[in-house]
Amino acid sequence: MNENRQSSDKNAGITRRTFLGATTMTGAGMMLSTAASANKNDADHRKPNIVYVFADQLRAHEVGCYGGKNIETPHMDRLAREGALVSNAISTYPVCSPYRAMLLTGMYPMRNGMLSNDHRIRPDAPAFGEACQAAGYRTAYIGKWHVDGRGRAAYIPPERRMGFEHWMALECTHTYFNSMYYKGDSDEPRYWEGYDAIDQTRAASEFIRQQAADNSPFALFMSWGPPHDPYIAPQEYMEQVDPKTIEVPPNFHESGLADAMIDAQRVNLPENFAHLRDIMRRWLASDEEIRQSYAGYLAATKVLDDCLGELFATLEEAGILDDTIFIFTSDHGDSMGSQRFFGKETPFEESIHIPFLIRYPHRIPSNSIRDTLLAPIDVMPTVLGLAEAPCPEVDGLDLSTVLAGEAEDPRDALLIMCMAVFGNATIANGMDAWRGVRTKQHTYARFEDGEPWVLFDNKTDPYQLKNMADSPEHAELRQALEARLDALLELAGDPEDQKMIYDIIARENPNNGMLINYREANPAI
Repeated sequence: MNENRQSSDKNAGITRRTFLGATTMTGAGMMLSTAASANKNDADHRKPNIVYVFADQLRAHEVGCYGGKNIETPHMDRLAREGALVSNAISTYPVCSPYRAMLLTGMYPMRNGMLSNDHRIRPDAPAFGEACQAAGYRTAYIGKWHVDGRGRAAYIPPERRMGFEHWMALECTHTYFNSMYYKGDSDEPRYWEGYDAIDQTRAASEFIRQQAADNSPFALFMSWGPPHDPYIAPQEYMEQVDPKTIEVPPNFHESGLADAMIDAQRVNLPENFAHLRDIMRRWLASDEEIRQSYAGYLAATKVLDDCLGELFATLEEAGILDDTIFIFTSDHGDSMGSQRFFGKETPFEESIHIPFLIRYPHRIPSNSIRDTLLAPIDVMPTVLGLAEAPCPEVDGLDLSTVLAGEAEDPRDALLIMCMAVFGNATIANGMDAWRGVRTKQHTYARFEDGEPWVLFDNKTDPYQLKNMADSPEHAELRQALEARLDALLELAGDPEDQKMIYDIIARENPNNGMLINYREANPAI
C-alpha cells in the first residue's frame, strides 16, 4: 500500500504563523460536568479534553495488558479495558528527542530538523500545541521537554514552547528526586519536592481541576522521566520488586549480535569515551547487575501506574473522564540486557515496541485491540481527528477512524531508524547508523552502507532469536523489504547520508563536544 503521506518534499507543512492565522478560534467553553451528566446530547457535542501522558523508555513488554508478568499495572490495564490497545505502536526513531519532535510536529526527522538527541526543531515546523490552541484549547506541558537543544538545564522562553501556555517543564533531567524545572514565564529554577513523576502528576491534577472549574477545554501533555535509567524509584516501590525473582525473556542471554558488532566495529570510539564503554560492557556482562537495574526499572513503572491512577481519579471527580481523549504511551523502549545491547536506539522489539493505550468512549469501543501500525508522526493528526479539530499538513496519517473500528489500517509498513551514532548504543556496542522497516510480521534493518543487519519474523520468533538477514532461503523476502524501505525513505526525505546529517548538526551547534570527538575518530563523517 502507499504511505498516503499528507505532505510533499516541496511543502512539508504550512508554517505555524500561517496555520494559526488561517484557523478560526473555536473556544466555545466546556459545560460543567454536572450539566453534562444531565444532558447527554450536549456531552456528545462537547469539545473533548486531551490528556496525553508518556513515559520515558518504557517498553511495551512490561505492561500487564501487553503480556508483562513481573509487575501489576492495573491502571494501564484499565485504559486498555475501557478503550483500545494498539498492538503495533512503534517508535520510528527510538531516542528521546527525535520521538518528541515527531510527536510535536507530525513530521519525519529530516523535515522537523531533529536529527539526534539534544538537537533543535525547525521553527517553521507544524506544532501540536499551536494546533490545539487554534482549536480553542487551553494548553499545558508538564515534565521533560527535550526538543530545545540549547542546554539540558537552560530556560526555555515562551516563543519556543510550540503553543503550550501552562508550563512546568525542563529540557531534560534524570535526577528524579528534587529535580529542577521552570514554571510559567519565570527563568528562576524551581524544584519538585519529591520523586518528580509523583509531583508532576499532582500538578497535572491541579491543572485538570482548575480547567474543569472554569469550564475550559484543555490539552494537557505530561512527559515523565522514569523508568529511564538510573532506574530508581521511592524506597517503598523498590522494596516491592525482588531482582532475583524477575522473569527475564528468552533473549536475555542472547549475545551473538552484540558480540559480532564489538568484534567487527563499524565506528571508531573516541578515546575519551573508552571508560564509558568499559563500564557499560561490565554491566552487560553481569546478570546480577542487570537484574538490579531491571528491578529499579519495574519499580519506577509501578510508580507511573499509580500516577496514572491518580489522573483517572481526578478526571472522574471532575466529571469529565468520558469527555476526555486519555492516552498513555512511551517515547521508546529499553533493551534492559536483552540481546546484551544497552539502552535503546536498536531495531529490536525491546527498543521500538511501545505501549499505546487510548480511552475515549464517544468514539473508541471499550476492550478493543487494534493492530494498526502507528508511528509518532501519526499522533497529532489522529488525536486532532478524534477531537474533530483542524490539523496542519503533516507526514503522519489520521488513524482516528481506524482506532474507532470504522476503517482498515491503511499501511503495510513503518519506517524505523537511528540516524546518528554518538549515543549509548554506539558507545556500548559499537553500533553504526541504520535504517529499517517494521511490518506486522517482520523487522528488517540495514546499515547505511547497504549491508543487511537483521531480519526477524516476529510472529514465529517473537524474541528475535533467529536472524535471517543472511539466509539464502529468505533472500526474496529481504529484497521485498529492501524495496519497501527504499520507498519509505523517499517519503521521509531521508538520504541515508550520515555526513550530511552531521554537517547540519555541526552548523547548528559547532561546539557539540560529542560530535567533535566522533569526527576526530571517524574522519569520514
